[in-house]
Amino acid sequence: MNRRPLSQALLGAFVVAVGVAALLGQLGVVEVSLGELFSTYWPLVIVAIGLVALFAVPRAWIGPVFVIAVGAFFQLDRLDLIDVNVWNLLWPIGIILVGLTLLTRLGSRGDDDDVINSAVIWWGSERRTRSQAFRGGSLSAIMGGIAVDLRQAGLADRADIAVFVLWGGVEIKVPPTWRVRVSGLPVLGGWDDKTIAPVDPHAPELNVHVTSIMGGAEIKN
Repeated sequence: MNRRPLSQALLGAFVVAVGVAALLGQLGVVEVSLGELFSTYWPLVIVAIGLVALFAVPRAWIGPVFVIAVGAFFQLDRLDLIDVNVWNLLWPIGIILVGLTLLTRLGSRGDDDDVINSAVIWWGSERRTRSQAFRGGSLSAIMGGIAVDLRQAGLADRADIAVFVLWGGVEIKVPPTWRVRVSGLPVLGGWDDKTIAPVDPHAPELNVHVTSIMGGAEIKN
């Protein structure tokens, strides 16, 4: 039996809870104004999505942390706990995250890397490796794009790539000799697996875990 990822289950449970609260309010069982609650606490939805994404793809933490920070600032503003223009805070947060990507060397590049980590904010990145012991990595694209070419790489057995996409796109090219399995959490976004499964049932396997928020990921041969 196929089981849904825990991150998707948690988000589904949150949506169900909101629906149950609305239903109880309409039946008069509890006195709750869903409209009033939503107008005050809607930023928590953004925080929840960020937390679920962080849980789903912890290695691609840059994107989820950005989403959580945005939601938290909006919530503090709605509760009148801060007296600033939230929109004016977003670009400094973006600059901080860009600095973090540089400090953690997420933007480093090489032709023989066993691990590929890349994070882009407002720009694009192209990565390629010919490593014959590729082990995976993490890709975070926020309002930008990442293209990864693994067609000359090799796997010993299996590898895992964590992908986070927010208003952006990620493209991964793999050899036809690899099996590819894609799973994740789509939020007004998704992914497209265009690879053709090899005949060999014991072929090396690449697992791609995607969290896509108003963006997309594509895996192809």
